Amino acid sequence: MSLKLLKENWSVGGFSVFRRIFTLYSLTIVLIYIILIVLFVNNISHSSNELITVRELQNRAFIESLDQQLDNIFKQQEDLTTNSQVTKLAYSIYSDNYEKNVLVLELLQRLESIKSLNPLVEDLSITFPSEQMTISTKDGYMKESQYNWKSFIDNEGYDRIFNYEDQVTLNFTYPLMYSLSEDYVPDYSIDIYLSEQELVESLNVLGLEKESSGVIWFDLNEDRFVVNRESQSIHELMTNPSFQKALLSGEEQTIQSRYEYVSSGSFSYPIKVITFIDKQLLFEIIIRYIVLLTVIMIIISALFVFSLVITQRLLVKPVQELMTAFEKIREGSFEVRIYHEPHDEFNYLYNAFNETTAHIEELIANLYDQECLLQNAELAQLQSQINPHFLYNSFFIINRMAKNEAYEPITRFVTSLAKYYRFINKETHMYIRLDLEIEHMKNYIDIQQIRFSEKISVEEEELPQAFKEILVPKLILQPIVENAYIYGMANILEDGKIKISYEERDPFVMIAIEDNGEDADDQLIAKMRGQLEDSTYAKENHALTNIDKRLKLAYGIGSGVEIERSSLGGVKVVLVVNTKVNSETQVLDRNVLSK
Repeated sequence: MSLKLLKENWSVGGFSVFRRIFTLYSLTIVLIYIILIVLFVNNISHSSNELITVRELQNRAFIESLDQQLDNIFKQQEDLTTNSQVTKLAYSIYSDNYEKNVLVLELLQRLESIKSLNPLVEDLSITFPSEQMTISTKDGYMKESQYNWKSFIDNEGYDRIFNYEDQVTLNFTYPLMYSLSEDYVPDYSIDIYLSEQELVESLNVLGLEKESSGVIWFDLNEDRFVVNRESQSIHELMTNPSFQKALLSGEEQTIQSRYEYVSSGSFSYPIKVITFIDKQLLFEIIIRYIVLLTVIMIIISALFVFSLVITQRLLVKPVQELMTAFEKIREGSFEVRIYHEPHDEFNYLYNAFNETTAHIEELIANLYDQECLLQNAELAQLQSQINPHFLYNSFFIINRMAKNEAYEPITRFVTSLAKYYRFINKETHMYIRLDLEIEHMKNYIDIQQIRFSEKISVEEEELPQAFKEILVPKLILQPIVENAYIYGMANILEDGKIKISYEERDPFVMIAIEDNGEDADDQLIAKMRGQLEDSTYAKENHALTNIDKRLKLAYGIGSGVEIERSSLGGVKVVLVVNTKVNSETQVLDRNVLSK
């Protein structure tokens, strides 16, 4: 049955809705599938590069953090050279064994304090050859030290970071001797041993997946590296001489490996951080997503075929009946009626169609009344946009002035606030005199200036006598002034200015509201002008759009809202009212004149 319906709709003709839906959707499915596959394949390399870039940034941040920790450790190591206990013990400046023991205990406490402040430090020790003793945070006081400084100092020079007994060691030997004789004996030697466990745990900040590994490689007198987890293949790769040579030279290594790696080196120390990424993991993820994508597209295609059958039953056939009925309407047969049994959307449409045909002449006759009702509805919507935070802020201001016993300002403020809300709630006429609209705007300005008088000034020209009786739609000035405060003055800290002026250009009256707020470049002016012409903003009750539309409906072409760049530096909004059309409006709204 389903296949039969599909064939019937397909054979209707080249312009049938069913055929167009089927063709368009099929082409879209195929095109989307091809585009997704092409983009996915093309982005694989980009994703890999992005992953490497992320790893490079993480490695660089890690190595910089490690450098800072080592710098701090070296600094504290050098600070020990000025420690009085170190000096006295190095040169036997003490009177008896008791004083010597006190010096040892104080120095040991100092070493413990340094160790506790540096998590990477596993042990910190100071050896005094002349005293034949070593003080260590790990072993305490050792009388006969086995420490042999000559095991890491050769005739070629001296390096402060080295591999001593398979442990990374930071050494400071005093005095520093770069050409050492056979009988050289230092005054003391300060050694800091780094904790391999802490180094491994520090690699966890890189956020490596379980298939990846991180390595801290120390290029010391003997190769030394720390891996964040056991991996035989990475261990073999790190011990490969060719790979080590490539790391040191910065050249790309040609050794075949299952890993991609990213290496970052320290500028201060012989240290590199290497992040390894398993290539097999990347390949498996790619295959998995391709398979998943294919399955999803197959399921979507199957659902599409099923939806075509349902669409024919629920949509195409009722639409065809509706089209037939409209053809009869075009022929002038308004008595046509159509019926739909299921209680769904088409039942509603059919009933609406029947009602429409019955009342079409009545709707045409009432078109003018509907337009007036539309203007009233928009006015009601505009009134509902009054921000409740305005009232909350007003109560807060009254409370503050009351605490400061500013009773006279409270009286003025409450009076302005009462007039403001009386106008909003009691003035029900669609058109009011311009002087009343301006009075409402001034009440709003008086309220706002209580808050912003220190940083915003308002310059108001006097309304010419000839303009006072002009009728204008209610609430066309205050919302624009409100925009100037909220948006134009939002970032103004001082010397803000709002200017209100009037000009006659027969037969028009121009009411200009401008500010020196946000710099009005050509792009901003063009954007605001575009919003006036965009129906989307009108539906959302955008203030300027609503006012522009109401002025044009009331006074015709030439009236409305114009947006310019203000000479003050901000935005200038100009309301244009046709005074000749305005005289006819007075006749339509006589109840205003009796006020």
